[in-house]
Amino acid sequence: MSKKVMIVDDDKSIVELVQIVLKRKGYEVYGAFGGEECIKSIGGINPDILIMDVMMPDMNGWEVLKKLKEDGILEHIKVIMLTVVKEPFEEYSDLSPYVLDYITKPCSNEDILEGVKRLSEL
Repeated sequence: MSKKVMIVDDDKSIVELVQIVLKRKGYEVYGAFGGEECIKSIGGINPDILIMDVMMPDMNGWEVLKKLKEDGILEHIKVIMLTVVKEPFEEYSDLSPYVLDYITKPCSNEDILEGVKRLSEL
């Protein structure tokens, strides 16, 4: 059974590119264009892996993870943060255990594939 991956970014082109790259490797891939859309749709998708952009205009990635944790959704999801800055914001340091990998922007298709493969094997 293929792993379900959800990519969340406010840049539509990044979401679409990651979807193409991962689908070609056999992953079941879903996209959300921002934090609000992620929160609305993630329950019906139930992904194994979540690739979350940190800096988004509606909600930052850490705020999204906090909401998912409060809703009890985050417990079984492996998270990769897609970011320019690797360190979590101080007020979200309690979410660090949920984040198993960081991919620094700009990144290559291989960076994404390697990160998802690593988490798929955990």
